[in-house]
Amino acid sequence: MDDRGLQQTAAQLEAWRAKGTRAVFARVVELQGFSTWSGDELVAVNEAGERRGDILGRYGAGRVAEAAADVLAGPGTLFRLAIEVHGSRVADAGLSCGGQADLLLQPAEAVPEELWAALAARAPVALLTRIDGPGAGPAGTAVHPDGTWQGGLGDPATPPGAGLVAAAVEALRSGNTMTRRLDDPTGAVLADIWVPSPRVVVVGAGELVGAIAAQASLLGWETRATDALTEVDGLLAWGGASTALVVLSHDPHVDAPALAAGLAAGAAYVGAMGSRRTQSRRIERLRAAGVTDAALERIHRPIGLDLGGRSAAEVALSIGAEILAVRCGRDGRPLAERQGAINDRPTVSA
Repeated sequence: MDDRGLQQTAAQLEAWRAKGTRAVFARVVELQGFSTWSGDELVAVNEAGERRGDILGRYGAGRVAEAAADVLAGPGTLFRLAIEVHGSRVADAGLSCGGQADLLLQPAEAVPEELWAALAARAPVALLTRIDGPGAGPAGTAVHPDGTWQGGLGDPATPPGAGLVAAAVEALRSGNTMTRRLDDPTGAVLADIWVPSPRVVVVGAGELVGAIAAQASLLGWETRATDALTEVDGLLAWGGASTALVVLSHDPHVDAPALAAGLAAGAAYVGAMGSRRTQSRRIERLRAAGVTDAALERIHRPIGLDLGGRSAAEVALSIGAEILAVRCGRDGRPLAERQGAINDRPTVSA
């Protein structure tokens, strides 16, 4: 889905929760057909019937709203809903072909508020929900890339197993939004993995800025650029936790402060253009400004993968490739050198 739609739906759920307004959220857990629709949408409906987000156009969202009312009127359990779209409804929903989407509805109050805060901030986060076996229920566990978690599993008092948390962390590090069924000795757990796409913030000017924006656009990433230090904090806030900061400027009054701001903001990727000598001088200025060695290690310098290109478009490709590799937890080596499956899918064994 559009990351902005996900962010807005999460922010609305966070706001409803703060007001004590009960709500239900729904997402697709299985698809049959719908060849051009990814199904990675999120919709929320509160007890007053207000809706945020969309699934399969107005037809799908209306079905979700009806089911949400039933969930809110009952004890607040998990609810499965199948939506079929065929015939004339295909065009009405803006689809290229029909199919069936299986949805899971869940009371928003049953999952930790940290989940909505993370999604609203465009931070990667996973939700574990026990869907089969003893203890299946609406209580969910929010898991973050560093392995920290909040909430119970199935029941608010039941913590998740270490294997399930590890599987969620592994999936988050893959860099892809997905839904996976994870089997463990007591049944099955649904893992919803949300990894927002990068928002590229470029600090600098020149031909390479446009080339980076063009490359990012091909990947479906948004880009904003500035050569003014006063605008950097605002752009980092726009990018949120998924910011990829690219510093092209060689101005000592701009480059080091911009890098320090990106590190302090927790940008997912921080990279800097320049020769090794230029990089060394920057590091000295950053150390003098109080940036720790551990933080300095997060800076990709010189920026980009070693692809051998020299033109602006080729350099932009190497930068985009490195951002993608970091997002997906890869080192950029050729696939021929990779052992095992090319496309990993997390599993759980215990």
